Amino acid sequence: MPKRYHLLLSILALSGLLSACQSPSDDTPTLESDIERVIQQTLDNMVFVEGGHFIMGDFGKLQRDSRGNQYLAHWSSDKDDDYLHKVTLDSFSINKYEVTWEEFDTFSKDTNRPIFMDGKRFHQPNIPAYMPNWYEAKAYCDWLAKQTGLAFDLPTEAQWEYAARSRGLNVPFATNTGMIDRKGSNIKGWDDSQWYPIVGNYYPPNPLGLHHMSGNIAEYVKDWYSEDYYQHTPAHNPQGPKAGVTKVIRGGSVASSSRFNLVINRDSVEPDKADYVGLRCVVNNPTPIHR
Repeated sequence: MPKRYHLLLSILALSGLLSACQSPSDDTPTLESDIERVIQQTLDNMVFVEGGHFIMGDFGKLQRDSRGNQYLAHWSSDKDDDYLHKVTLDSFSINKYEVTWEEFDTFSKDTNRPIFMDGKRFHQPNIPAYMPNWYEAKAYCDWLAKQTGLAFDLPTEAQWEYAARSRGLNVPFATNTGMIDRKGSNIKGWDDSQWYPIVGNYYPPNPLGLHHMSGNIAEYVKDWYSEDYYQHTPAHNPQGPKAGVTKVIRGGSVASSSRFNLVINRDSVEPDKADYVGLRCVVNNPTPIHR
């Protein structure tokens, strides 16, 4: 065999040996890189909410009866949101978007949890994630706190409503206009035939910059539920009842009528049961996040 072929074989053999010595994961995303990406995109997508006062509950709308007299008509037909009360909140930051499957699955892998596949038809990286239960939603926000050293947590019911109402505006929906466009251009879920969840920035945000706090997917908050809590709530940073049977959920969903997508609407679910509910987290910090 000519020498040049011996040389070529030697080069190919050496090349193969060097390739074998290289890690096959050099160009493959690792769990560590996934965690870093999720943390960074979470921090990049936090919206600062300056604290202040607002009147929490069903603020209603002025209407006139047949005699021309004005009266306050409730937006909601429920009674648990009727009691109007003044709330003062400290500043905080909140997720611009609902937590996605990419983000929740990364948390699950890092904490050795099984990948939750309920609703697997919609289990796509950029679609909002359904939580296994309230405790797992809380664990996700706690994981963000551990990863960042910041005071991540589930939003309180008051924080959620204040943010959905763009710092307490008297608007019934968390859309760009505060109302529902009957042509379906600004909300997912009221009488829409497309009943599946959608990507976080599909519809425009509310004036504060938050997407899909009305419609798309219901969201857990921190508070235990009590029907009469509004009549006993503390005025400053209310945290909900000390105990309860169910946890508050907010925001309605693609399966809800417009009444359930109201920013004032209160619903609840047992904390240990999966009920197709998602979340967004807050950071309880008085100044904007910089990283």
